[in-house]
Amino acid sequence: MSAPGPCIAMAAYAFPTESRSVRELGEAGLLHSDATTLEHFGFAQVHVASSETPYELALRAASVVLAEHGAAAESVDLLLYCGTPVLAFAARGAPDDPARSLATMDRFRYPATRLQYDLGLTRASVMALDQLACTTLFSAVRLARALCLSEGLDRVLCVSAEFVPSRCGREAIYNCTSDAACAVIVDREGTHNRIVGSVQVTKGYYWECDERRDEIVASYFPTARYVIAETVRQAGWNAGDVDWVIPHNVSARSWQILWGLLGFPRARLWSCNIARDGHTLAGDNFINLRDALDSGALHTGDRLILFSYGYGAHWTGLALEA
Repeated sequence: MSAPGPCIAMAAYAFPTESRSVRELGEAGLLHSDATTLEHFGFAQVHVASSETPYELALRAASVVLAEHGAAAESVDLLLYCGTPVLAFAARGAPDDPARSLATMDRFRYPATRLQYDLGLTRASVMALDQLACTTLFSAVRLARALCLSEGLDRVLCVSAEFVPSRCGREAIYNCTSDAACAVIVDREGTHNRIVGSVQVTKGYYWECDERRDEIVASYFPTARYVIAETVRQAGWNAGDVDWVIPHNVSARSWQILWGLLGFPRARLWSCNIARDGHTLAGDNFINLRDALDSGALHTGDRLILFSYGYGAHWTGLALEA
């Protein structure tokens, strides 16, 4: 058994009650590509919030992860929030309305501090992360691990809520996006899902995502290959040691291409959620980790690589020992 160290002790998530098929999204004019193309790329449906707010799902996911881990509110030293910007929480029914004045006190009604209050985390300090797109929850886990080691924190609760504004499309470069919230507990000492490596590469050249769309696609695969290889190296493994890759839910076709570049002789890709959940932005990998554990696919001692990409542009890798 591995020596205790910072670990992902538990993950939980919350989806809206409604979902829509890729064909329904196409008929509603919410896709750039043809629905048939996106189905060919592995997508079947996405989760779409109609009445729920990002905060409600964040609170639900956080409440579940604390209860399932048996973690008392007073045991949490730090709450790390990341996800939908503050204005999205201002009022039900107008989550993406820019007309809500930036001069009002709504600007300071932060979901992070409200979560601390509603969850009763009276001992926990609060931080929030932004501008990391789909890699934000990775960065929260990375920061949680670092603070556990440097400041001796025992438990950090990381929470992400990601919603697509109601009037926006549901496609991002051949990927169908879902609304979701995810919560992850990072404990300072544990033997399961121990964090043994973490890598992030940022290429600010790609900050203008629309204008450099084709260049991003060209850079995506070689940079992803480098980051994953560096994550394996940082963990002290070689390519043959990896048992599973827990992916972000971008198109199955893109993973087929990347898989051919990785050279993992015995690893398997846990891709079951691409069709049924779509791309949940920051939550993908941790939702998939939870479902893979619940399915019985993962076993104690398995070596896992989690990988994600976020516009802006960030490539991230995380190595875990299950």
